[in-house]
Amino acid sequence: MSISDLNWIKPMLSKGEYADVRFSIIPAHKFILKLASDVFEAMFRFDLQNQNAENASTNCPEVPDVEAEAFKVMLSFIYAGDLSGLNGHDAMAVLYAAKKYNIPALVAPSLQIPIPKLRNVFLVYAQARLFDLEFHLAC
Repeated sequence: MSISDLNWIKPMLSKGEYADVRFSIIPAHKFILKLASDVFEAMFRFDLQNQNAENASTNCPEVPDVEAEAFKVMLSFIYAGDLSGLNGHDAMAVLYAAKKYNIPALVAPSLQIPIPKLRNVFLVYAQARLFDLEFHLAC
């Protein structure tokens, strides 16, 4: 079963019910995040091994380097394969989050935003080169 086949869990994200981790003010579920990303899996495993789970620092981790809207798009993709929130204004931030949390399936959609919709094509081009991606072939 693919993570994107789990459309039935999308309401869990929007309602925040039973969420056991919060990113700033965004509720999520560690189990689902661990399925989608080895980075999240390692983060939560380390915390469990080194602290009491109830007082764990990963129950409310701060992610100052990822924009809130980009994080929401990433979570929506993880929970339901939904990219409706992805647009030219946050494509670069979503790409950064996808690379940071090692979610390869989100990288390509972040780069497939039509060039005219991008806020700053030069910034996207530079970031794609930094990540060694083939965005420059579309230019």
